[in-house]
Amino acid sequence: MSSISESKIWAAIAWALLIIGAVIALLVRPRDDYVRYWALESIGFTVVVVLAYIAVLIVSFIFAFTIVIPIILKILYGLGVLLAWLIGIFKALTGDRWRPPVIHEVADYIRRALSL
Repeated sequence: MSSISESKIWAAIAWALLIIGAVIALLVRPRDDYVRYWALESIGFTVVVVLAYIAVLIVSFIFAFTIVIPIILKILYGLGVLLAWLIGIFKALTGDRWRPPVIHEVADYIRRALSL
């Protein structure tokens, strides 16, 4: 298997398994820029997913009396996370450096904080 193909596979693993995959990918391929990029994006994705889930829970609690708003909000959250996750896996496997809006900014902050 070529080095480029291995990089794409490890990048997809880093994204697909979220923060655990990112740590594993960074340990296995520490000098691979493409894997490092996707591993940090994956960590950013994990942070955004957790913070967004907390926000969804807070808003759901506030509007719990309506029943419909929390259900719709949780469905939209789940679909959004699933869609971003699937797009990320596809982009990692195709060799693209995808920059999802909020996720990429969080990943850049983490990249600067860790000096990577």
